[in-house]
Amino acid sequence: MSASNAAMNWRRITLPRLAFALIIVVGLFLFHDSWISKTALKSVPIRPSSTNEVPIHHEIPDVKDETETLDEFNKDEEDPLPHNDEAALQSSSTTSSELDSDPSCRSILGADKLLVLLKTGATEIYQKLPTHLVTVLECAPNFMIFSDLEQKFAEFPVHDAIAPVSERIRQQHEDFELYRKIQQYHREGQDLSKLKGTGGWNLDRWKFLPMLHQAFENADDNIEWFFLMEADTSVSWTNLLLWIQTMDPSDAYYLGSENVIGSTMFAHGGSGVLISRRAADMLKNERNRQNPAIYDLKWEDKTASSCCGDAIVGQAFYEAGVELSYAWPMIQGERVSSIDWTYKHWCTPSITWHHVSPPEVDALWQFQKSWTAQHGWTTPYVFRDVYTHFIDNHITTNRTSWNNLSSDKKITAPDLLKAAGESEVDFYTLSEFEKHAIESEDKCAQACLLQTRFVCVQWMFSPGRCHLGKDVRFGSSDALNPPDGRHWTSGWILDRWNAFKEQQEPCEIKWHRADL
Repeated sequence: MSASNAAMNWRRITLPRLAFALIIVVGLFLFHDSWISKTALKSVPIRPSSTNEVPIHHEIPDVKDETETLDEFNKDEEDPLPHNDEAALQSSSTTSSELDSDPSCRSILGADKLLVLLKTGATEIYQKLPTHLVTVLECAPNFMIFSDLEQKFAEFPVHDAIAPVSERIRQQHEDFELYRKIQQYHREGQDLSKLKGTGGWNLDRWKFLPMLHQAFENADDNIEWFFLMEADTSVSWTNLLLWIQTMDPSDAYYLGSENVIGSTMFAHGGSGVLISRRAADMLKNERNRQNPAIYDLKWEDKTASSCCGDAIVGQAFYEAGVELSYAWPMIQGERVSSIDWTYKHWCTPSITWHHVSPPEVDALWQFQKSWTAQHGWTTPYVFRDVYTHFIDNHITTNRTSWNNLSSDKKITAPDLLKAAGESEVDFYTLSEFEKHAIESEDKCAQACLLQTRFVCVQWMFSPGRCHLGKDVRFGSSDALNPPDGRHWTSGWILDRWNAFKEQQEPCEIKWHRADL
């Protein structure tokens, strides 16, 4: 290829690399991510790559009693997913050396044709990147890591996605206050994690389009697909690679979970975005046609007035003649604990999850490992299989101090409505069984059984409140610091839910958007 070929970093499995991976996993297992906040970590500066020569990585050779479970699962965003059996619990301690001894994940059909682009930030990189390096990136022959700081993470180059933005904006625009602070902290050897929560969202939107241009310009000729993910995205490697086998990269594909802002349809970045080589070339050609310098300034102006960088990507692809192709629910933005388990998901391959913590990324990866060990790399798993592994055994009984996210029908006592300054009128239009639903857990459950507006499958009760749901969601414990200040008891109508599961069988796999 071009001069970028010289920058390609071919790597072999070495003892230092194995030791590094093992240290990371052991550290995660013992301390999760809490050790980061207690240690001032310094980034190692490296010589910046030229804009035309960006190196790409190649060949990187529960259930206890209910009270205990409530305390341990989902008490905050950093807890791992629940498991259904002791074997699943034990699997979470597997070290990366087992991955290194089994190279099959790097040699799946299509793996060498895919370039993974991971977007993160300097304030979170030491918390979130290690887990990806010993899971999905361990299996990716080609990947690039983008952040808001040019540095090296162990042996891995981290590219500054924002460096191509014009110096005038980087030095003067208010969105770049954090960027300038990051550069200062880095020079002074300070702890960058202390800058978390100080403008990261505004800075993040400037990364999307420049990092795609860098990737498209420097990708090897054999790359047929680009997959963009974020540091809190979990990816099924086996399902992703099986999915791309169903499509032709010579067609223009810009795929993701659809979002709309105004008239702009775009793929939600955190859920994951898949781009074919044809679509990438069309965007690249449009940029060259307009003159890259003029083009980049135009899109910098648009980014400055937009809320979201992924929306800017959608606009840029649309201008280049590439429209969004819907990939929901395969590509989606929920967590296992928050997703609604519906017929739209049930028989669809699960590819991404979003807003997941490092322990959750690892738990989902361990599930994939157990799946491929049993079924191989050519059989996809579907949402049903994820549900069975993580959730099914946990909704067999009512749960105290638990919020299962029921929200399709909310019944609130008149005195509570009045105290909140809300109208009490609607309460008196309810049926008698709905009025009594606010009195006890049993009556709330009865209201779910008698509900006629929809088939109710779950409920949650707090004194004076009863919420009903038409779809099963697992939810999370509210034993500690409930977000609304209330503690709930949750339950599920199991005969109805079991009937739903039986109706979905046999599963017919849906590789594209489920019928809506």
